Amino acid sequence: MNINYLLFSVVFIFFSFIVFRVKIKRDYKNIQRFSMFSTILAILVFAVHANSVYLILPTKWPYLPQMPENTVTVNIFRVMLGVGIIILLLSWLKLGAKVTIGIDKSKLQTKGMYKYSRNPQLVGYGFILASFTIIYFSYTMLFWFLNYLITAYFMVKSEEEFLYQKYKEEYKDYCRQVPRIIKL
Repeated sequence: MNINYLLFSVVFIFFSFIVFRVKIKRDYKNIQRFSMFSTILAILVFAVHANSVYLILPTKWPYLPQMPENTVTVNIFRVMLGVGIIILLLSWLKLGAKVTIGIDKSKLQTKGMYKYSRNPQLVGYGFILASFTIIYFSYTMLFWFLNYLITAYFMVKSEEEFLYQKYKEEYKDYCRQVPRIIKL
């Protein structure tokens, strides 16, 4: 594994922890939503992660390496990418921009994609990242995907704590009916 990427990952995970488990958790407690600064930090975390793939791939930003000739791998990539994009778009459209970035938490969302996952946006984005991990597979790419999972966990944990405090039994009931990741 690339030692530079490993060091980057340690710093990135620490930064993600500070953003989601310290700053955003504090915002939820004090102002019941993301501050503008927290919104920018959250976007930055995911932008840095997405672009950190260029520390691994043998190409320069914004280009991607040529896909492998294995048609099975390419088709798996295409299906997973398409499914991820659809899930992500449907969940964004259902929530709207303010809720999506944590600015408006005035109503618990339980319909649409939220009947199958408490975090469909993260599931959709996870499908997209998993598709790139498969098409350009290496252990470092797998580690890149693991960084996403850890970061997403930090985000989800802070949000769940806030939603439980805000919606109490309604949120507990929702959690009993709908899993954090996906209901099959």
